[in-house]
Amino acid sequence: MEWFYPDRTGRVVTGLFLSLVAIVAYTLMDWGFSWVENPWLWLLVVPWPFILLATGGNYRTAAGADWLIYGKNGFVKTYELKSVKVHIEGPVHAIDLEDRNGRGLRVKLHALQENRQLWDLVYNGILHSVHVGGAETNKRARDYLLLDFPPHLRA
Repeated sequence: MEWFYPDRTGRVVTGLFLSLVAIVAYTLMDWGFSWVENPWLWLLVVPWPFILLATGGNYRTAAGADWLIYGKNGFVKTYELKSVKVHIEGPVHAIDLEDRNGRGLRVKLHALQENRQLWDLVYNGILHSVHVGGAETNKRARDYLLLDFPPHLRA
């Protein structure tokens, strides 16, 4: 069994980095620190850590030998999938999984791939469902997940 729960530290550090980039950009564009006196520019510098902390995903993900749980959305049996479809959702790819019992999940792929062992469990179930169980796929799923060329067939 593998699980992943992202911590908040990464989002805060990313927000601080964005604020630092804004400070450096303002300083270079202004050839100094006179921009510090403008309160409107501070409104563009300060809030990034708080924005990313408030909007970041708090998804809990767990996978076992033949199942996947994502957040509070439920679970699917990964070796009993009847449908595997990948879609583009904004800047990221999302995967729709539906098992033979009618349970379904829509998960952003990066949420699964942040823990390598968890992704291996899920991917093995997807491969089995597609190649042995005949799960329905779309072209994007076959191309993005390399379902037509599983790892043991690649040179």
